[in-house]
Amino acid sequence: MRFTLDMKLKDIMAANPKTVEAMQEMGLHCLGCPFSVNETLLNAAQMHKLDPQKLLEAVNAVEQGEMSEAAKAKAQPKGAILQMDKKTYAIAPHIPAGVATPEILRKIADVAEKYNAAAIKVTSAQRIAIVGLAPEVIPQAWEDLGMDPGHAVGLCVRSVKVCPGMSFCKRGLQETLTIGMEIDKRYHGMSLPSKFKIGIAGCPNKCTDSMNVDLGIMGTSKGYHVYVGGNGGVKPRQGDLLLENLKKDQLIPVMDAVLAYYKEKAKPQERIGRLIDRIGLEELKTVAQEALTKEESLA
Repeated sequence: MRFTLDMKLKDIMAANPKTVEAMQEMGLHCLGCPFSVNETLLNAAQMHKLDPQKLLEAVNAVEQGEMSEAAKAKAQPKGAILQMDKKTYAIAPHIPAGVATPEILRKIADVAEKYNAAAIKVTSAQRIAIVGLAPEVIPQAWEDLGMDPGHAVGLCVRSVKVCPGMSFCKRGLQETLTIGMEIDKRYHGMSLPSKFKIGIAGCPNKCTDSMNVDLGIMGTSKGYHVYVGGNGGVKPRQGDLLLENLKKDQLIPVMDAVLAYYKEKAKPQERIGRLIDRIGLEELKTVAQEALTKEESLA
């Protein structure tokens, strides 16, 4: 099969996986990015300031074959996100509830310095990203960190944002850090029909956007309120109130029920807010209330 400049990278790689190695040798290090592989070969050449004809000749000269393990690792660096320059990556170690120790901060600083990172960036998901890393150093950077990657992309629970709550904040009405850590451990990275964000706030100020995420918890003087269906983005949506005045030990059973319902009912890549818009909130309210009643009967 002869490839052409108007073909998408993903189609070229599907037809002959071994072409990845030739493209990497020419300077295309973005072949693991779901956005970049939708570019044409011509777009990729222009983006990387390559001669399109030479790139095309290199791809067409490759014999049919499978991609090597080394090429696979380079095409999809572990836990890395391609940056604007289409050459370097950012990595964001997972920091549960956004609570870091001096040791963690030193590790991140040391890795950033050792591998000549362009910047260290605090993210909206309460992580610290190391930005501007060359793809070949990423495996060693992760080994030096000794931390798990944050799930910044993908169809899963990407983030669990937690405010200081009663542990530190003078406005906190409910405890957040302990339950937040438990929620993070239970759900972070869980596969779901679409991306999913959780926010836990200890008071109605909602510093963690608990009404603007897929599943939000807000502390009040009487307990915890649970909201579902919020999101930001191009079509923002405010979350709907699901249950009020819950005790801390009632949150996990309700969240389990909400996520199970979402997995069962949602279409592929449908956010939970769009699911609610499509079929309504009442059935989900019933499911959540039944989970709450069951938990109370076992207490």
